[in-house]
Amino acid sequence: MSEDAGTVPFDFGHAADRGALGTLLADIVKADLLHSRFMVSSVVKLSASNGPGEGFYLLAEHLGHLEPGASGERRSEFWAEQLKLTHDHYRRRI
Repeated sequence: MSEDAGTVPFDFGHAADRGALGTLLADIVKADLLHSRFMVSSVVKLSASNGPGEGFYLLAEHLGHLEPGASGERRSEFWAEQLKLTHDHYRRRI
């Protein structure tokens, strides 16, 4: 993607790059929520954890979509719900 855009790729070994991607994803979610009822960033997962990063859940809490201090099980359920909503929405458009 960076080659196509003519930019330097993210280096996820650097906290600044991870933070920049997190900010980008949060901005996309906030803009998309004006038109949808789901967090489109649910499709992005960390390769090490096989799920979304902590920022996904913190944003969900900040937006009032997930109760603060939710258990690991509830977080997994929430992610699965958001992922299904995203897939269902875009499946209809193809």
